[in-house]
Amino acid sequence: DGAAGGAAAGSGGAFDCGLPDFMAGGAQRQALTDIAGGVIGGGAELCDVASSQDESLVQFYSEVLVFAFFTSAANPDDASSSMLPVPWVVLGARRYLRELTGESMGDMCGRIQAKNWINEELPTHSVDAPVAGVQHSLMSSAFVGVASVCTECRQGGSCSHEEMLNNKCDAQRRHLDEDIALWYQAYEPAMYDSSVQQAFRAVIGRIGTGPWGAGVWYGDSQQYFLTVWLATSLLEGASLDYYIYDSFCENEGNQCFVLGSNENCEACVEKGALPGSGVKPSHCGPRGIRDVVEQFRDRPARELYDALAKVGPPPHQVFDLLDGK
Repeated sequence: DGAAGGAAAGSGGAFDCGLPDFMAGGAQRQALTDIAGGVIGGGAELCDVASSQDESLVQFYSEVLVFAFFTSAANPDDASSSMLPVPWVVLGARRYLRELTGESMGDMCGRIQAKNWINEELPTHSVDAPVAGVQHSLMSSAFVGVASVCTECRQGGSCSHEEMLNNKCDAQRRHLDEDIALWYQAYEPAMYDSSVQQAFRAVIGRIGTGPWGAGVWYGDSQQYFLTVWLATSLLEGASLDYYIYDSFCENEGNQCFVLGSNENCEACVEKGALPGSGVKPSHCGPRGIRDVVEQFRDRPARELYDALAKVGPPPHQVFDLLDGK
């Protein structure tokens, strides 16, 4: 199988494909990737927007939030056990509240206004597909909650927090197989009951994501871009829309490293990192996303997998270590 073709859409970043922000929704047949933890809604327990994507998204996607009312606690002493597990997919989900992008809004993901908070520009495009043998009309959008490996949980004190912020922790590069499996299980139609597979294929033709894995679980943003690109290439009939932010609302500034010095990584970090956060432009490597996409585009997916599986440790960034020169 060939690795995916066009892979990146920029939010002021490397590529600009003219698509709306994936968190705001609106691109036809695009699934929104919720960078989830073990459950949908995370530590905020469905109550408010927060400085992390997963906690905030449910406030804006009401069709996701409402499902939480139909769960029951597996453990009465653990509030999270009554929340929606991952992976979780809602076909046809739309954003009902205004003021949401992936870019940080005053250290928050999204903003709910006191007045005029309804989204009056709801997408209306639909597709027809059978569900359990009965034809239905479904909105051509979806919400997909999928967790990555928690790098911060795995590194076991082997790295400092600042090293993780700057993609300088070897443990960030050592759970490739698990992450591919998690992404594939969430997005491959054949993993779901046969009664909904045709609807899944009809609704989801493209996958929108930002720095999955490299938010507040502090994975390596370069490693994770290549991981989701590789995992998406294994799927049936879906392409990847990867969004780059100078200040994504989790781990602000870290995603700039996917640009590399060739694409103004340093300026991106200077603009996007929070003051005193520890994300430093001096850690930008020379190679950026355009370089690795060009290197592996239309090559067998196995080549990219083998390169990532044996990628070396820091201090060099992943993209630089994959340079065949």
